[in-house]
Amino acid sequence: MSKRRAPQKRGRAPGRTSVRLARPRRSRVRDVVKLSPAWVREINRRVRDSENPVRYMLASEFSRRFILYYDVSRDVFAMNDPSEGTLFKRRKAAENVGKLLGRRIVIVKFTTQGGKLKRLSPYRGFRLRGQKRSGRPARAGKLS
Repeated sequence: MSKRRAPQKRGRAPGRTSVRLARPRRSRVRDVVKLSPAWVREINRRVRDSENPVRYMLASEFSRRFILYYDVSRDVFAMNDPSEGTLFKRRKAAENVGKLLGRRIVIVKFTTQGGKLKRLSPYRGFRLRGQKRSGRPARAGKLS
């Protein structure tokens, strides 16, 4: 024995109230703001800056296989993984943070184009500053 369903009536479901949506009013722009030439230059500079894929990162390079990248938020160095380092939009900001970290920190240029991190600057290596790189050790002075 099969039960036949009664045809459902179209319209509101029982127990629900209808809600009337307000129509958006057409707003008129009453005050047209004129931007000064300085503001226009600043906005254009910010747009160019946001579209530029070049970023900077702080690194300590010991060899090609052992490079430490600095992460500012955790105050640690990540080993051999540039995606763990902090990218700076401005070189000047990276230089200022690098001065706080020490002498052996170099600024490495990266690009974020295509959703991947790609290094643009060449590997410089670990160099001691202020010392000559000769194959012989320095001579000791005469003792008297």
